[in-house]
Amino acid sequence: MVWIRRAALFCFLVVVSMAVVAAEDPPIRFSLPPVLEALPVAFALEWDLFEAHGVSVELIGITDNQQRSAALMTGNLDGMMEDVTRSILESTTGGDIVITSASTSRPQTGSLSLALLSPESFRLDSIDALLASNYAIATIYRSDFEYLLEQLLADYQQDDAPPAKTMYFHDMLQMAVWFGAQTLPAAVLPEPYISYLQSYYPAGGQPIGLVIHDDFSNRCTLPSVTIFRTAFVEQHPDTVAAFYAAYVETIERINAMPRDELVELGIDIALSLFFQGAERTTISQAVLDTIEIPYFDVPDVLERSDYDGIRAWMLKKGYVYEAPTYDEITDFQFVR
Repeated sequence: MVWIRRAALFCFLVVVSMAVVAAEDPPIRFSLPPVLEALPVAFALEWDLFEAHGVSVELIGITDNQQRSAALMTGNLDGMMEDVTRSILESTTGGDIVITSASTSRPQTGSLSLALLSPESFRLDSIDALLASNYAIATIYRSDFEYLLEQLLADYQQDDAPPAKTMYFHDMLQMAVWFGAQTLPAAVLPEPYISYLQSYYPAGGQPIGLVIHDDFSNRCTLPSVTIFRTAFVEQHPDTVAAFYAAYVETIERINAMPRDELVELGIDIALSLFFQGAERTTISQAVLDTIEIPYFDVPDVLERSDYDGIRAWMLKKGYVYEAPTYDEITDFQFVR
């Protein structure tokens, strides 16, 4: 009987200790937008690198910006990657969040990362023709893409000309699908959607021709930022630190991997991130051959000038009536 009591006590202690560990190190419920900078996080999960660093990460697939924000506000997400504009919106609509890093990627020589483009079928062969046509330009509402588009258009529009029309979306995938169906005369789209549209075609069809009006190469490339709920960072700093350790290791591995091997290993990951619901069999070799793998920079601090520029724009647009300062919303302890 003594050994039975000891065994029972041992099992009880194991269960209690496991419960304590689980309470101290909960899984990170995280969401990613369909942007290239998000790929390393998705790869880290697929390669079990988070687990190797002692952290559990659960990716929540949400393509709509508003739905992703709602999940964060209701406590159903602990963190996510997004653009600077969204992080300001999260903070000013009731979310106690902190920006913990900025992520950038550098396109290969001759490739794009972002472009204002039109289908050839609309016969808009220049940005001047686009502006003269009075067609609306599609972009993501209250986003860094909208911010960059407004800067671009300010360089082309005459002072006495009416502002260009804009059509707003909340979901990048939805906008790309509409553009691919040639129902949008112009849109601001990032990679890999540009390469996909240039090379994909249905059976018996042809890829749509694209007119690249501007590739934003003369403008500052804005990073994606990683945010966490402030309470999560304060309560679980070791968990967040482990998240970043796995994140950095993944970037180093991706940057060192041959392109063909990376495409083969990552095609299913990319499909789940950029084209939810798409089947691997629908992606031809021609599409795979056009994909340019960028060089991923390790997560770093967000430049103060980038944040301040977007903050000022949002205040001017009336998207927010007050906004946190750079120092109030950032905490870069995990990347310094």
